[in-house]
Amino acid sequence: MEKIKVVLDWFPNTNHTGFLLAQKNGWFEQAGLDVEIFGQVHGDMELHGADFVLGPEIAMLECMERGIGLTAVATLTQKCDSGIVSLKEAGITSPKKLEGKRLTHWTPAWFHAAISRVVEKDGGDYSKVKLVNMDVGDIVATLGNVADATWVYENWENQVLLEAGKEINYFNLGDVDPIFDFCAPAMAASHEILRERPDVVRTFLAILDRGYIQAAREPEESVLAVKDLMPEGSSDSLLIRSQKHLSTILLDENGHWGHIRPERWDRMADFLVEKGIISRRRENEYTNEYLPG
Repeated sequence: MEKIKVVLDWFPNTNHTGFLLAQKNGWFEQAGLDVEIFGQVHGDMELHGADFVLGPEIAMLECMERGIGLTAVATLTQKCDSGIVSLKEAGITSPKKLEGKRLTHWTPAWFHAAISRVVEKDGGDYSKVKLVNMDVGDIVATLGNVADATWVYENWENQVLLEAGKEINYFNLGDVDPIFDFCAPAMAASHEILRERPDVVRTFLAILDRGYIQAAREPEESVLAVKDLMPEGSSDSLLIRSQKHLSTILLDENGHWGHIRPERWDRMADFLVEKGIISRRRENEYTNEYLPG
C-alpha cells in the first residue's frame, strides 16, 4: 500500500465530500492507497510533513516564498466560494460598510492586502475597519458578540448561520473584484511526492475526481453517505443545502473536478507580487498535469 498524508484546510465539511466519499467507500484502498486525512490548518498553512495540503492559493504562494517545496495540483471549486458574512442587523452590505465595524482577521500580511483592496475598490478606507485577530471556530457565537463580520466560505458558515435562524448579509469577494475569484480552496502536493511518486499522485487525483463527480451529480445522497465524518451535530438540512450549493461549482465545463484555470491563478499571484507579499512569480506554482484527462 502506498501511504499518503493529507492535511485539510479546516475540519471536514462539504468542501471535502469527494475525499470523504473515497475514504468511506474504500476507493483509496482498492487502488492501493493508504490515505490518512488529518489536521485543521486554518489561516496559517504548512505541509506539516504531509504529501498534500489544502488551503487558499494565497497561502500556498506565501509558503513557496518561504522556501516550502509545493505545487498546487487541483482546485476544489471552479469559482471561489468565499466572501464576507455578517448579521443583517450590522448593515454590512458592501466592503465600504466594513468601516467602523469589527472584522476578524488572520495574522498573514496577505489577508490585509486582500481585504484592503476590496474595501478601497468600493470607496472605503481600510484603516477605519476595526480588526479582531482570531480564528473563528463558532460563527454563530462570534457574530454580534466579539465581531461583526468574518471572511468565510459560503458553503459552510453561511449555512450554519441560516440553520441557527440568523438573518445575514453576504457578498462574494470575486463579485466585487475578479482578482478574488482565485483558487480557494485548492490542494498542493509536496515536491517530493511529485518527483518520487508521480503515478501515485495521478491515482489519488483520479479517485478524487470520481468522488467529486458523484458529489456534484448526487449532492443529497453523497453528503448523507458521509454524514458521520462531518462535524458532530450537523443537521441533514444543513448538509444537504450546503452540498447542493456546491454542486454547481465543483466541476468544469468538461464535467471533471480540479482543473486550475490560468486566469484565476495568475490574477491573484500577480496582485501579491504587486503588493510585495511575494517577491516574484515562480515556476511550477501550479499544474494540471496530474489530473485525469
